[in-house]
Amino acid sequence: METTVFKYNIIIRRDKKDFIADVPTLGISDFGKTVEEAKKNVREAIKCHIEGLIKTQTEIPAPDTEDFFVSNAEINISKSIRLAF
Repeated sequence: METTVFKYNIIIRRDKKDFIADVPTLGISDFGKTVEEAKKNVREAIKCHIEGLIKTQTEIPAPDTEDFFVSNAEINISKSIRLAF
């Protein structure tokens, strides 16, 4: 059987004791106790999601390009500002 490789970007973030793996293009996520476990779990979630799209004859979102960057920004906030956390 011939196959096609689809690549989707995954953003992994720490959430207290777990790691959350988000796939923005597909609107899905999964988690794990480690980064590797989160990656493994989200790969299975992607596969399941794509299989569901195929079964319902729903268009599969185009794979992501390699042009993807994740960064963060540090800003200074006055200590007198009331924060929600």
